[in-house]
Amino acid sequence: MRTKKSVASSYEEDCRKITDAYANVVSIRLSEYIKQMRMYTEADITQTRDPVQIQKWLVSHTKSRTPDFDRIGYIDDKGDFYNDQNKITNVKDRIYFKAIMNQGNDTNIDDPVTSKSTGDTIIHVSKAAKVDGKTVGFYSAVVGVNKLKEFVSGIRIGKTGYAYLFNSQGEIIASSAPDNGEAYTKLILEGMQPVTQALSQKRSGEMWIKFNTLGSKYITFQPVENADWGFAFMIDDSQVYATANEISITLVIAGIVLGLALVLGIGFGIYYSLKPLQEVQSSIDEIASGKADLTKRITGKSEKINNEIGGVVKGFNRFTEKLHTIVSDVKDSKEVLSAAGQDLDASMQDTSASITQIIANISSVHNQISNQGDSVSQTAGAVNEIASNIESLERMIAKQSQGVSNASSAVEEMIGNIASVNNSVDKMAASFDLLSENARAGAQKQIHVNERIHQIEEESQMLQEANAAIAAIAEQTNLLAMNAAIEAAHAGEAGKGFAVVADEIRKLSETSTDQSKTIGNQLSSIKESINSVVNASQESSEAFNSVTEKIQETDQIVRQIKSAMEEQQEGSKQITDSLQAMNDSTIEVRTASEEMSIGNKQILDEVRNLQNATTVMKASMEEMAIGAKKINETGAALSSIAEKMRSSITQIGTQIDQFKV
Repeated sequence: MRTKKSVASSYEEDCRKITDAYANVVSIRLSEYIKQMRMYTEADITQTRDPVQIQKWLVSHTKSRTPDFDRIGYIDDKGDFYNDQNKITNVKDRIYFKAIMNQGNDTNIDDPVTSKSTGDTIIHVSKAAKVDGKTVGFYSAVVGVNKLKEFVSGIRIGKTGYAYLFNSQGEIIASSAPDNGEAYTKLILEGMQPVTQALSQKRSGEMWIKFNTLGSKYITFQPVENADWGFAFMIDDSQVYATANEISITLVIAGIVLGLALVLGIGFGIYYSLKPLQEVQSSIDEIASGKADLTKRITGKSEKINNEIGGVVKGFNRFTEKLHTIVSDVKDSKEVLSAAGQDLDASMQDTSASITQIIANISSVHNQISNQGDSVSQTAGAVNEIASNIESLERMIAKQSQGVSNASSAVEEMIGNIASVNNSVDKMAASFDLLSENARAGAQKQIHVNERIHQIEEESQMLQEANAAIAAIAEQTNLLAMNAAIEAAHAGEAGKGFAVVADEIRKLSETSTDQSKTIGNQLSSIKESINSVVNASQESSEAFNSVTEKIQETDQIVRQIKSAMEEQQEGSKQITDSLQAMNDSTIEVRTASEEMSIGNKQILDEVRNLQNATTVMKASMEEMAIGAKKINETGAALSSIAEKMRSSITQIGTQIDQFKV
């Protein structure tokens, strides 16, 4: 029964391997379809993202299309399918569009469907078209599955092992089983629901399923890669156990015959082999009953038997002879071992005394090293404090050096500023000299202007007097014209011509009077302006005089500033020399401090080395003390062991003396 199960299990294992192999064949074929799509997804035309241009390119490359593809097209992100037959349809509601554009898959192979135009069973092999790593659309090829159906329909295992190819919905794509009608197919699908459910979860495996009218079937199944499909074999139980039944019958018959032969052979062999053991038993009893006599041997017929019994006898004799030699040597060594035990006891006593002395010396050295360690620690503390003081001194020197440098820079900058101020003061002095000269010249010119203004004032007065004379003449002329007009009126007709002249003279007199008034007014205005100019000129003269005095005072102040700046420049130079000397001294002090710091670090390093060495020595002495203590304990134990050894040697000697050699 166990053999039958083993053979059946082996057969099932073979079926599983066959299932995996055929599932891989289907996967490889689908993978080839996907690889053939790379011609389109990697084409340069894809980078344009223009469906119209891509369709023109597809139409122009129909001859390059693989024979596996019935047609191919480009689908944009709106779901419009531009195929290589110059047709456009919308497939936005199709599964393969959602898989690529919505779910972000790179590839997709959908379940087979019946083509409305040809009636053939087809699948869509789709691969994403990417630009700069982003999916902008995809190519989809229409592939007929008749060749795949023919391939599956030709697969069998034995007489009742039929192949099935399922889609993602658990429906049969292709099968090698005979077509027994829809009822038979429905029965198969209902019974294989556990298988199709496992395949939908991408699980492989095997199971026994009992069908209502078909009996028990062994089913092994494997998912198909690159698509949501599954491949399975369904095998009748009679085929699985047929070979196992034949082998079981053969094994039963052969087992009966072989069992009888073994029983007869073993019985005869046991009888023949046990007969010489009686002689061996009597010989061994004879040796064992003596008083440890190692000179005895097994003799007789059993020694001459040329089989396992004879080998045992000969081996026992050789063992006894070897034991006889060993015991003889042990008896000879007993005396030597006894003397060695006594010597060991004496040596252990001497060693114990030496170890006690060593422990005392180690304790003394350990105390001295401890004192030395304390001294080194104190020295290290003092050196560390010195190092801290040196570092503090270095910081103060660095600050002083920085201060001196800053002061030197400030003084140098101040000297530069003083020189600049001196230059400015020199320029100011020259400018003030020129300004003073110009002020004096301006004052002199102002005097000339005042003189000319006074002259203009006098001439203006003369013009006013002349205008008054003209006004008086005009007034007299007007009176004369009036008198002439009166006289002309008295003359009558004879005086009309004279009256006209008199009237013209009157008008001229009136005009002269008006012009004289106007000139008088203008001269009055000019006089007032001249008076204002005279006053302004006097004020300007006074201002020029004041400016000249202030310029002279400012010039004296500038000259005093120049003298003070020269003295300050000389003092700054002395300060610079002093700061330079201080800086040189600071550098020397800092150099000496650095040398002290380096020397102190060397001392500190040596102190640390000494401290480390002291620590190591202290630890070593502690380890030596522990080791010496262990040695002392070991010595005590060895003394005890030596005593036990001496007692054991005596006891062993007594036991060995019982042997006869």
